[in-house]
Amino acid sequence: MSSKKMNDVQMWTYLVLVFCSAQSHGYDCKWMTSQYGIVNGEALSLLRQMGGKFSSEIVPFPERIYKKMENVTDADQLRLMAEVTEQIVKLFDDDYAAARWDTGALDNFLNILQTRQLKELESCAAAYPNTRRRPLKVRRHFRELRQMLRKNNYSRESWEKIRRAVLLHLTRMGIIAGHV
Repeated sequence: MSSKKMNDVQMWTYLVLVFCSAQSHGYDCKWMTSQYGIVNGEALSLLRQMGGKFSSEIVPFPERIYKKMENVTDADQLRLMAEVTEQIVKLFDDDYAAARWDTGALDNFLNILQTRQLKELESCAAAYPNTRRRPLKVRRHFRELRQMLRKNNYSRESWEKIRRAVLLHLTRMGIIAGHV
């Protein structure tokens, strides 16, 4: 093969590889556009069913973290959503007996978060190379929520504050999902 033909073949091979990698790394997470809203809506509905009226007391909420998410990449937004979902699930590892919630709704809520929402968010985030580390400020926020629970001896009132905080998180994540 002549040098010119070899260069042409290499160039076309390179272009095809670039095109294919652009196609496979378009990172279109179809689950986000087709299913996230449904799954998040189910989780919100179960969260409402678990207990009575939400606490009207102001709860700690990382508004600044969500505000910053408006100006970051889809990958970082997905990573945040996965981290928040994981932290919500971990919150409910603590003693919530005093909350006196509907245990069926609670079990279904946690099942949806663990097996559907978290799993899919992690899968979508993993499709992006070079995403940032896990959001430390999110973990710090949830650590503060756990400290509030311990400080209040896992009282019903403190669990209702947690339920309200989770409501706020899931609502904000629903807004982010509309942009991803």
